[in-house]
Amino acid sequence: MQLTKTKSTGSGRVRDTVAAVFFLTASSMTCAQSLEQQAADALANDKAASAASNGTSAPLLADVPNRPSEGELSKAVTEHVAPPSASRSELDLGYSRAYVTNNYGDWYGVRLRGLHQFGNQTVTGELSQLRRFGQSTTFGAVNYVRDFDADWFGAIGFSGTTSGTILPSERVDLSLNRKVLPQRNLVLSLGAGYAWNRSGHRDQLYHAGVIWYATPKLIGEIGMNYNVDAPGSVKAPAYYAAVSYGTIGKSVLGIRGSFGREAYQAIGAANQIVDFRSNEIDVQWRYWITKTWGAQLEFNAYHNPYYSRRGFEISLFHSW
Repeated sequence: MQLTKTKSTGSGRVRDTVAAVFFLTASSMTCAQSLEQQAADALANDKAASAASNGTSAPLLADVPNRPSEGELSKAVTEHVAPPSASRSELDLGYSRAYVTNNYGDWYGVRLRGLHQFGNQTVTGELSQLRRFGQSTTFGAVNYVRDFDADWFGAIGFSGTTSGTILPSERVDLSLNRKVLPQRNLVLSLGAGYAWNRSGHRDQLYHAGVIWYATPKLIGEIGMNYNVDAPGSVKAPAYYAAVSYGTIGKSVLGIRGSFGREAYQAIGAANQIVDFRSNEIDVQWRYWITKTWGAQLEFNAYHNPYYSRRGFEISLFHSW
């Protein structure tokens, strides 16, 4: 009887030992899978954070000044986010044309745009020759963006034209921006500006926006522009959303849509339209032919109660 009991006890210990080994093995595999998933999630978050903080992500669609209420500063802010560790420069030469209904005359334009990033600063500039609504003018802009610390950065921009009323004669913009969330991949932006026009109009300009670096390739943006035009104190809120997908050095596709009210627009030397609704959509494709050379193609469609516009821009850029 004692011998039988001893055998039974030994068999139970073997079974217990095998079960313990099996349990530990399964637990180790589960733990390893969990750690692997956590590492993958952390890597994805780090990449998104790196995209937002190192300027290596795809840029959002350019905010071209097709209307008096638009400006170039928001584009400079988007391109900055935080400059890359090494300095970077780029030159962009483009030609644009747009077809306008109701006999308002087609648009033509040639522009040269430059960008330089160094340290924690970004400088952009543009010089364009434009013909719109029967008027010709030269448009110029310069913007400066600088980090204050790891979370805050600010921007200032100046722009103007040499003649005509199709765009403001002088304009100044300021913005304050903050990165939030643990990965700093969400950027909140507030801005204000003032514009003078040769027609006698004066505009107070306000802006609020959010840029979300969802992944290293995918970026979204939403925002609002609020314009108060004088004389008349005409108030014009407008809203926009943009998304871009791609990788710098390969290709980037961007789409931007906007709708709302416009306070004022000159449609000729002596013709103006005031307080009206409009909507616009832009599609832009940026492709790198080599590491330093590339091309960009953009299509644009705009509509208000007085006319519609369909246009394109093609450009060649070089970076180093």
